[in-house]
Amino acid sequence: MTTSPNEQLEVRAALSGTPLARRHEQTLGGKLARIPKALPWSAFRPSEHPRAALALATDFWMGLARGEYGAVGLFAKIATALTAAGAPFDLVYAATVASADETRHAEYALRMASLSGGKEATLSLDPAAFRAHLAPIANDEELDLTLVNSVAISETLATALLTACQRRASDRLSRSVLTAVLSDEVHHARLGWYYLAHRAPRWTTAERQRLADAAAEVVVHVEEEFWIGRDAPRSASVGARALGLLDSKSQRSVIDDVMENEILPGLDALGFGASRAWPLRRRGERRARR
Repeated sequence: MTTSPNEQLEVRAALSGTPLARRHEQTLGGKLARIPKALPWSAFRPSEHPRAALALATDFWMGLARGEYGAVGLFAKIATALTAAGAPFDLVYAATVASADETRHAEYALRMASLSGGKEATLSLDPAAFRAHLAPIANDEELDLTLVNSVAISETLATALLTACQRRASDRLSRSVLTAVLSDEVHHARLGWYYLAHRAPRWTTAERQRLADAAAEVVVHVEEEFWIGRDAPRSASVGARALGLLDSKSQRSVIDDVMENEILPGLDALGFGASRAWPLRRRGERRARR
């Protein structure tokens, strides 16, 4: 993918050779267009939910809005880096669409936070930190690393968590919004894994090892990061569940399941040996005792 200063970048109408390529061809043929559905915004009734549950829901949606807004720029710079590298068109297209998806998700989440909190929700971001987050991807190895940690792993975790939230949500609007977001996040996670499947045969042993080391750092800290869920007081636990919120026990179970059954096998298939790092993971209970 790297070119020397005097070498021409050759761009061909080629696809990645992964399952994403077939989906891309079907999309171009008009068979798989993803058109956002109208959401039942007027169906939400704050008075039907305990205040404590609404407060936790507001926190959940604000956190999601922050993450999704950051992902707008993440996928935009991934699309730019893929374009600059002359990557297969299905990968470039998927990254471009993902950026647009995340814009919509951020708007959905802010609207949900406003409804749950009873006032207009606003994201507050540190300008310097956000500019640093938007800094261009410098080279092929940084692009690979970004797709490993920030897309394949991160988006697979997000998909698992949102799936659990969506399955427990009985509130009509909450379930509808979670369903809409989830239907896109699945494709974002697949982009990460398909990109890595496309790139893996091209890695040197040293490059593969550096990526494996970086992935292992994520693996050993992921359970600690998600150790605490949104635990409602007993009087509001039913309401919190209706809004799709995960308590700590449920969240930990989701993380362990997706790590052991999806992420670790996926990383191992790339030659990263991530399953050897998993037993060394740091649990949140250690942090709680400090």
